[in-house]
Order: sequence, then structure tokens, then C-alpha cells
Amino acid sequence: MITRQYHPAADFYFLLDGEVEHTIQLQGRDEHFKVGDLSLRYFPLGWSGFSLPQRYATSARAITDCQLLRWSSEDLQHLFSRAPCQARQLYHYVLSSVLNLLADARQQLRRTPSVTDLLLEALSQNRADNGPDEGREAAVSEILGHSLFFEVFPEAYLDRLGDLVELRRFRKDEYIYQQGAPGHYLMMLMDGSVASSFSAADGSDEIYLRSYTTPGQIIAHPDLSLSGRHEETALALSDGSLALINSAALEDLAETQPEFGELLAQRLLWLVSARLRTLRIQLIAQRYQQEEIAVQNLLAQVSPQLGIASKLYKLPHLLANRITHAEAFDCLESVKRHGSRLERTLAGVCVDLLSELWRELRFYQGLQQVYQAVTQAPLDEDTRSVRQRCSHSFQQAFSAARYVIRGAEHLPDAPGHIFILNHLISHPCYALPNGFELALDTHFVSAMILDPNYGDGGVRVVRRGRGEEHGHHGYYDRLGHIYVHTGESHVVAASDQTLAMQRAAFNELASSYLQRGINLIICPEGTSHWSQDSPAPFRKGAFHLAAALDPEPLIVPIAVANFDRRLKHSAFAAVIHEPFRVSERCIPQHKQSLANFLDELRDSYRAYVAKAAALAEQVAGDTVHDTRQDGAPPAAQTAVRIRGC
Repeated sequence: MITRQYHPAADFYFLLDGEVEHTIQLQGRDEHFKVGDLSLRYFPLGWSGFSLPQRYATSARAITDCQLLRWSSEDLQHLFSRAPCQARQLYHYVLSSVLNLLADARQQLRRTPSVTDLLLEALSQNRADNGPDEGREAAVSEILGHSLFFEVFPEAYLDRLGDLVELRRFRKDEYIYQQGAPGHYLMMLMDGSVASSFSAADGSDEIYLRSYTTPGQIIAHPDLSLSGRHEETALALSDGSLALINSAALEDLAETQPEFGELLAQRLLWLVSARLRTLRIQLIAQRYQQEEIAVQNLLAQVSPQLGIASKLYKLPHLLANRITHAEAFDCLESVKRHGSRLERTLAGVCVDLLSELWRELRFYQGLQQVYQAVTQAPLDEDTRSVRQRCSHSFQQAFSAARYVIRGAEHLPDAPGHIFILNHLISHPCYALPNGFELALDTHFVSAMILDPNYGDGGVRVVRRGRGEEHGHHGYYDRLGHIYVHTGESHVVAASDQTLAMQRAAFNELASSYLQRGINLIICPEGTSHWSQDSPAPFRKGAFHLAAALDPEPLIVPIAVANFDRRLKHSAFAAVIHEPFRVSERCIPQHKQSLANFLDELRDSYRAYVAKAAALAEQVAGDTVHDTRQDGAPPAAQTAVRIRGC
């Protein structure tokens, strides 16, 4: 081992020959997360010792025989104190090497987009700090004095920098700078919110990288690029202002004040190292999809500088349970407003790391609002009105999701038909606090397809809940859905005569809905399944029902995908296929004819589901994709444009 993560950075190295592997170990895990291999001659190792807390950020292990140049960090510091110009040159050399690692980390992030317009919207609405309201000189002095970047600069240097500052206002949606444009200024945020993104060379795959919401944050400097051109794009999320210092003026100051030049180069290396650390933690979060681990690792890396009483230490514990996710984001908001300079910066990093979790929280809170809208509706309200409440609430919930709908041209012009779908298990993490699990796929069909096109979400055929499932009864009783008994209902065995009476009552009630022009939603598998088992064999009840009616209703097949997955890095899909009448496909009264048809339909459905799954994966992977459909409600149409990161 050359360096060990978290150990004091006692030595600094240059690699002369061989290959070195860099890894990060997460707290509470034995596994080491690989962040890269290095074999470039004269590549620096152990530069973490140049900045507080002077501990190695990664472990470096020789994976071949290596030859190294080594210096004691203490000896280097003595040398730097006598030769600041040489120190500055070394810092800039190390900085150029770290910038290459940063570029590589960006490319790795490009393959796993995660941040969306929802986060950018939140950032634009939550400007954690607006900066002081004093006059220009007082404001600049205040921000410089409280900037984490400039905290190590003596007062005399801050006064000199203040004299070089020019202020610039920006408007929401204005580009502060664009990738590839020349960079001539050090840019420091005074107030407002800015988002940084990166695009591949061909202009595709725009990737959100980080947000800037804390006054004093450095958002640009020419030395943060090897080419002298911006390697990222900065977009204003709100109105705000910047403090600009021309790079030529900074260079002149560095030439006349070598100690200043050394300190500036050291802080730029500190800044780039922090950005590299953040990108690596984002990669860890994407790999494990356990945000509390990524946040815990971030806090562990800065714990020597972070006060023991910091509220941020609560985050991993609040993130470990779905029920306390809202409290986690409340904690972050409080820290962004009232924390120390370091805490505010870390809170901004955490917000970026938790972007997909924030999306899930929006969705989960939407599901809770659905349940409350239905179960707390006035007792004298009719079931149709309650169903509309339910649909409209679900439309708001699904506005937090990526989704795609295809095949709207296959929808019948008038209602009064049977819609079938492959029924998927809802992911357990979306179970409500009372244990009730809403069926996401059937509600999606109801709220996002039927309600926008027919003015009613339809009536669903649902299983009779077990005695202890109070949430199930309290919810479905209000919607006017039709109950059937299944193996999951835990009912006492009934006689053949009782079963025949139950079937007759079901057929009569279902027929009455269809004849009144109300759509039915039926899951012919009889229960829900995971994607790998979908579709399961179809039962014949829905098809017998359709064939027995005059006029015979259409069967409208809908294939759904991904409703058994978590919302993170995923998308829901529903594909509507060409409707048919049972009597046109088989002889319903002939047992074998109906059985053969159901087998054929299941085979067709396998292809339907595969197509829906492929469509969902395409949408989840697209960086900018508009999933609006003719049948999507206005509430959803404003929220399903996807921006990757």
C-alpha cells in the first residue's frame, strides 16, 4: 500500500514506473470501491496532504512493481515556506493532473443520468442564502470574509481582492458561461442559484453535475480547465449576482505577491479535489443506490473539520428509513440556511447526491395524499366523485415520475369497455405508513389513461381484503370498486351454490357498470407478480363476462412495465394495444377454444410486456425526453420532461 484512506498524509509521491489502483472504502463495508488505475509517469500521489484535514482521501495500491519519488509532507511545507514561487508551480502541476481525473469522473457519470428538472425546479425555488443587503463594498467584503474558499486568506489579501471585484447581475435561465467558451474570470456567487452541467463532445447527454446556492462559492476560474476554456456549462436557476475578478489581475497580484500566488494555487487544488471527491461519491451512490452510505462517506471524509454537534450527522440515520426522508430534507434546508460555511457547502453537495431520493419523496408524499383524498372524502360524497378525487391526486403523484404512454390511438371513442393489463407488484418501499400498498399500475391506467380520455377513471375489480387489512377496506370501499374473493382474501370455504351466487352477483354488477358507459379495469392473472413472472396465466372470468353481454364490449389490452421497480433511475411505461371482442377470437362457451385463446393471448402479451419494458428503459436512459401523449392530463404534461445528469 502506498497510501491508506483516512490516514495522515505524511508523504507525497510521484509515480515513475508501474501501475497504481485507487480505491475508496465505505464505512460499514468491507468492499473497496475502485475509482481508477494510474500508470502515467510523474503522476502525483498523496496530494490530499496539501489541504486540511491533511489525510489521504483514497487508498493507493501498487498493482505492479512500481518506482516512486517520495517526499515528506512536512519537509515540503518547510520548502514551500522559503520558496512560494516553486510551491505555486508544484500546485499547478498537481492541479493539472487532478483535472484529468475530474474529466474521467464526468465521463463515468455520463453513463448513469440521474438528476432531473424536478431538482432544478426545487433549487430555483429554494434560494438558501440571498447574501447581505448592504452596499457594494460591504457586500463584497462580507461574502469574501465568509467564503469557504477564501477562509484561509489573510485580511490584507481579501481587501486587495475586494478592490479587483466587479459585480454582475444575472437573470433566471441565463447562461453564466457555456462549455467550450474562453474563461477569463474568477466567478464567485453573491446570491441566487446556479446549476452546472456537462455535455459530451457531440453535444448529447447533458449531465447535471452540481448546484451553487451558497454565497461565496467559486463557480469558475480559468485554472480549473486545462485548455483555458470552460469545461462545464453554468445556468442560472434564479435571479442573482456574481463577483468577478479578471484572471489577468489575479495573475499580476500573484506575480507581485508570491505568497498570495501560492495560497491561491493551493486553494484551487483544494477546490478541484473537493469536486473530484463529490463526483466519486455520486458514482458510489449510483452503484449501490443507498444514499445514506454515500452521505455517511462524505461526512466521514470531512469529519475532522466538521463540528461534532453538526445536524448533518443525523442524515444517514434519517435516510435509512422511508418514513423519515422528509425530515432528512428538512434538516438539509435548515443547515443550508443556518449552518456554518462548511455545513452549507456540504448541504448543497448532499442535495445533489439525493436528487433521485427527493424525486421519490415527492412521489411517496403524493401517494399519501391520494390515500387521504380518498379515505377522508365526505361520507355523503358519491363514489364517482371520490374516484375523480383519486385520479386527480394520482396525476399529481405521477408528475414526479418518469413515464411514457404509447398507443392512445387504440382507445375506443366511447367508454363502457373492459381494460385488461398484466398486474405488477408495487415495490414494497412505497407501502404507506399504515402498511397499505397502493396498486401503482392499475391506478396509472385509471388516472393517466382513462380519466383524461373519458372523464372517469373507471371501476376496478379488486380482491376482497383480509380482515386485518383495514387500510385496504377503508380505501376501496370509497371508490365503488367491485370486490371478488381470491386465495389471498382468507375467506371461509364456500359451497358450490354460494360460489355460483357470488359469480352471478359479480356479473350483474359488472354488467350494470358497462351498460352505463363506465369502463372496467380487470387484471386477468388474478393477482400481482414481479416483472420476471409477468404475464402469468390468464383466468377466464373477464372474458366470460365480456362474451355474455349484449352488445359485447371490447377488450382493450394494456401492457405495463417497471411498476414493481423503485422510481430511482427508472421509468414507468404503458402501451395500449388494438382492442378486440372475445367472440371474434374464440368460441367463449367452448372450454377448450377459450383455453387455447387465453394461451395465445398470454404469448402475445409476453411480446407486449417486452416492448413496454424496452420503451421504459429507453425513457429512463434518455437525457432529455418528452413523454407527453395525447391522452396525458395537463398536470402530468408539465412534469415528465427528463434531463439527465
